[in-house]
Amino acid sequence: MIHRTARAVLGAALAALVAACTESPMQTDQNPPAPLFSNAAQNAPEQVMPGEVIVKLRAGTDAAAFVRGRALELAEVGYQGRFHVLRGAVGNEHANAAALRGAAEVEYAEPNYLRQPTAIDGRLWAFYNPGGLNMKYTSGSQNGQFIPSSYASVSDADEDNVEAYAAVGSSVVVGSIDTGADLTHPEFTSAACGGNRLVAGRDWYNNDNNPTDDNGHGSHTTGTMAGCTVGVAGVSGAASHVTVHVQKVCGGAGCPTSAIVNAIYAAANHPGMVAMNLSLGGTSESRAEKDAINYAVNTKSVLVIASAGNSGSGKVACPACDPNAISVAATTWQDLKASYSQYGSGLDIAAPGGTCYSNTTPDGCIYSSYQNGGYAWLQGTSMAAPQVTGTAAIVASVTGLRGSALRTRLLSTTDDLGAAGLDTTFGNGRLNSYRAVTGNPLPSPQ
Repeated sequence: MIHRTARAVLGAALAALVAACTESPMQTDQNPPAPLFSNAAQNAPEQVMPGEVIVKLRAGTDAAAFVRGRALELAEVGYQGRFHVLRGAVGNEHANAAALRGAAEVEYAEPNYLRQPTAIDGRLWAFYNPGGLNMKYTSGSQNGQFIPSSYASVSDADEDNVEAYAAVGSSVVVGSIDTGADLTHPEFTSAACGGNRLVAGRDWYNNDNNPTDDNGHGSHTTGTMAGCTVGVAGVSGAASHVTVHVQKVCGGAGCPTSAIVNAIYAAANHPGMVAMNLSLGGTSESRAEKDAINYAVNTKSVLVIASAGNSGSGKVACPACDPNAISVAATTWQDLKASYSQYGSGLDIAAPGGTCYSNTTPDGCIYSSYQNGGYAWLQGTSMAAPQVTGTAAIVASVTGLRGSALRTRLLSTTDDLGAAGLDTTFGNGRLNSYRAVTGNPLPSPQ
């Protein structure tokens, strides 16, 4: 995360740093990334994995015996046997879950919901700007005129513009629960960037041990957290202290709840873990997710940080909706709520998620690593959440805070926006990484 007004000044330096780490060309809007998951799914009824139901059986129940005679098969045993996935007829997911809830052996049953990553491909920006390639003023004396590209550089979010403010810390681990990550990207692996700082966890979508990103989304969020030149940890000077445990939970259709739940438990049990990032969401609450988040937060003292969603509605997406999670809304570089960002009761914090002011330039977007050694500009609450997770990492590294104390530090050092105090648009306010680490306001420019 780089302070917006500093981008022009730092452009040449950043290019030099990137060149030192890679010979791959920078991904730009002239060479846009492959399409991300459809954002339309966040406005429609939540999809489910065909035929699948997540069930938690009461202690002592034999799963194989339970499914006999029920027109169901045992499809998966969840992490450490904490739940089971049963498969029946496609289209009967909700009905089967309702029927199973009536069984004495069942603690809960629910469809295996499909969450979606909460990034918006820059080329989908026209959905929010149907009038053309550039955003236009919608009121006042300039109504109908194009907004200049310089608009993206005014009144920035000033949370991190003091270089190396978190350079003196200890080693910490954060979790990426996403589409995976580019495990060989120079942002995480080159000698100039501190050597390999990624730990390959599991691919819970394909059920193997190779969480390589084939989409780009997870590489982008991981870079925002811990990239050595583009992320929070890099800008703060703490990149070498931050390791990322990478787990893949998303595939072509989306992100099954069962995969997400497995990954939350695995991340919570990973040594040194202080926080995990979930830049994904859906509309339905999940008991399986709730149990996993409760375990991470209240048993293992690991923060679960999740994006609030991109439908623009006044209800926070799930799993960010869980009170134990830290829900993150997106702001623009002008410290306004991004038009796409969900909001509402239970919102905890906001962070810059970007607003692409044009389909032809990257003004206002978030710049980070991408798949195949590249870089890209994206926007969304997906881009906001890892800024909070990256900040959690550097605060934990420098201060030693963990669990509820770390959560309090993040939420109590924000810049208050909107209505005074906690509100439903910005939560406790917009993330201020510098103040979260140091406890002090930014020093005045010299």
